[in-house]
Amino acid sequence: MAGWLVGLAGCGDEERAGQPWASAADEAADGGETGGADGLDDATSGAGSLTQADDGHGADDRGETGGPSSDTDDDDPSGDTGGAQPPPPGADCPSHCYCEPYDPDANVDDLVAGYSAANWESTVLEFLARRWPAGRDLLTDSLDDPYFGVFSDKSSFDAAIGDGLPTEAHEMTHGWDFGHATVSEFAYFVRDDLQYFPPKIEGFERSEIYSMIATSASDTYANLYLTGQQGTYGWMDVLDEGNCYMHDLAVYGVIGEFVPWAGVSGRDGAVAFMYYLQLYLRRARTQYPQLYAQLQAEPDYVDFVLTQWLRMHFFLPFVDAHPELGINDAAIREHMYLPENVAEIEMFVGHELEASNCLPQ
Repeated sequence: MAGWLVGLAGCGDEERAGQPWASAADEAADGGETGGADGLDDATSGAGSLTQADDGHGADDRGETGGPSSDTDDDDPSGDTGGAQPPPPGADCPSHCYCEPYDPDANVDDLVAGYSAANWESTVLEFLARRWPAGRDLLTDSLDDPYFGVFSDKSSFDAAIGDGLPTEAHEMTHGWDFGHATVSEFAYFVRDDLQYFPPKIEGFERSEIYSMIATSASDTYANLYLTGQQGTYGWMDVLDEGNCYMHDLAVYGVIGEFVPWAGVSGRDGAVAFMYYLQLYLRRARTQYPQLYAQLQAEPDYVDFVLTQWLRMHFFLPFVDAHPELGINDAAIREHMYLPENVAEIEMFVGHELEASNCLPQ
């Protein structure tokens, strides 16, 4: 199993467990939501629209610097432990929870006062070092990426941090994931001490889940990512795009007071792609059973999916503290939390789950 070295700060609250639903694995063995995407509209634009500029797609040959993850010899993702396991936590984090260093209240007054366009890079890195160290490590690893910095308006602190930083983290996640992939392995960045390098398995085109979407709330994402050229990408890319939006979520949790307008999609992308992951797993399980078995037999995929569920629920309460940092996320979450959809993650990782960064005990 992948090695986890988890920091001490920002541990989630176990008491959030099980609020919308409890275990659902027994309720969806044979299906789930039905119905196509209803009333799809054109993607919106402006302050209330998607905040990312990821119309392109990474290339597998961007620097084959990937290495093996720190797996143990546990080749059975369900095994005697009941499935993938959460990380060994820091001293302040329960053993069945996901935590990482994260401090949205860290003082940055000196960075605000001393900001100039000339010190944009050092300010961004120091800001993240204080509030979200994994983000600092991600961007530090991306300093040689030719796209680093091009997504930011550097004219003011609020523009650089409150507007540009989520897109920088999103796009540099694409760059890291594809840049560390090899001919045979893909790569996913979580923290400097936790990355995954599973074997490349393309799966089926993600456009196949478009008709399974039972809400129009995620239309902006569905129309962008599940149609056209983007719709031809498969399993690895569903996880990669979800990872990018997970890092959007993490950034929004530490920049809330600096976002220059209300009504941004700070939560929408992460929950939309978790919902799409649920639908992709359902289609794989019911229509491509050999593929499903292949994916489930790879510990890094199983562990990564579990990590993303727990990690999303680690970050969400911090972003939920800023109600204006979402557009349609509440409606998307209603579908993401339906028992039959939660069951798809549960069945894949071999664990009951809750709406929490902690596993039920």
